[in-house]
Amino acid sequence: MNKWILTPISLFLLGVFFLGYGLFIGEVTIGLAVFIPFIMSNGLFGSLGISCLFFSMLSLFFILPLSVSNPKSQYHQTGLDNETFDSNTKKSKIKGVVFLGPIPIVFGSDKKVTKSMIVVSIIILIIILFSLMLHFY
Repeated sequence: MNKWILTPISLFLLGVFFLGYGLFIGEVTIGLAVFIPFIMSNGLFGSLGISCLFFSMLSLFFILPLSVSNPKSQYHQTGLDNETFDSNTKKSKIKGVVFLGPIPIVFGSDKKVTKSMIVVSIIILIIILFSLMLHFY
């Protein structure tokens, strides 16, 4: 593990601590507007907590690309740089579903995978709607 990755982790934990302490003493208010969480602060600890969370995400954005190892350097270390790879190697299939509120966005690397993800997204949507109906009735 890269030593620089500890910076955003420690900033995140420090921000959560400040927000928790601010919530405990009444400086911080948390809530949920429709489906978006929010934090309101009117004191020092809330401001420090929000700032630490912001800087942890910002530092993670800059540090994470540096912590990813370079695959070419692994080939040079193990002596595999002169090997030829078989052209019949398996290709990975990429698939996923992103929900923006109740709207699923489906993506996949080919038609078969995308169709399967559409089925999965419909099943997830039915489960979410069923759990919401049980919650409100």
